[in-house]
Amino acid sequence: MHFLSKPLLLAAMLAATMTAAHAATLFDNLGASRDGADPLLSYGPLADSFNTGTQAGLVLTQVTALLKSDSADLVGDLRVSLYSDGASGPGALLTTLGTLSSAAVATNHFAAYTFTPTHGVALAADTTYWVQIESLGASAVEWSWSQDLSGTGVAGGSNYSALFGSNANTAFAPYQMSVSVQAVPEPASAALMLGGAGLLLAARRRQR
Repeated sequence: MHFLSKPLLLAAMLAATMTAAHAATLFDNLGASRDGADPLLSYGPLADSFNTGTQAGLVLTQVTALLKSDSADLVGDLRVSLYSDGASGPGALLTTLGTLSSAAVATNHFAAYTFTPTHGVALAADTTYWVQIESLGASAVEWSWSQDLSGTGVAGGSNYSALFGSNANTAFAPYQMSVSVQAVPEPASAALMLGGAGLLLAARRRQR
C-alpha cells in the first residue's frame, strides 16, 4: 500500500477544506412542510426573494423549486428568472435561469426541479434578489408554499404573486425553493493558495 507524503497529504486536505467551505446555500425550505400551493397561470408570476449576506464573490450555481401539475392536458412552458429587488417585489430582469415544459412536471404530486444557469451568475454582497417563475402558456402547474420559516435564509425574506403583491415571509408563507452558490476566491486569496501549493511542491522535491 502506498501512502501520501506529508506535503501531498496537506495539499489534499487543504483542497478538500476549501471546496467544502466555498459551497453554500442562501435559501432553503424544500424540506419544510407543504402547506399549500399557488397556480402559476392565475396567480403568477410568483417569486421568492433571497439575500446574499456579507460575503463577496458569490456565484449563483442553481435554483431548485417544488412544483406539481394538476392536469396533464394543459401544456405550456415555464420560465425561471433572476430579478433585482424592486420597490414592491421583483425589479429588473437580470437573467433567465432556465425553462421547463409543464408536460415534464409531475401530475398530482410535488417534485423538485433544478435550474442551472449556463454560465455562473455573479451576485453582489448585501443584496436582495428574486427568483421568479412564470407560466408562458396555459398550464396547471403550482408552486408549493410552506409556513415553516426555519430553513436557511427564509425568515427574513419576502414573496410575491401578481395577485397578492409582495409580502414578508412572516405574513404570507413563502414558496418552496433552494438557492445554491459558489464562492470565488478573491485575487489575494488565490495568490496565497498558489503560493502555498508552490511551497508544498518544493518540500516534496526536497524530500526526493
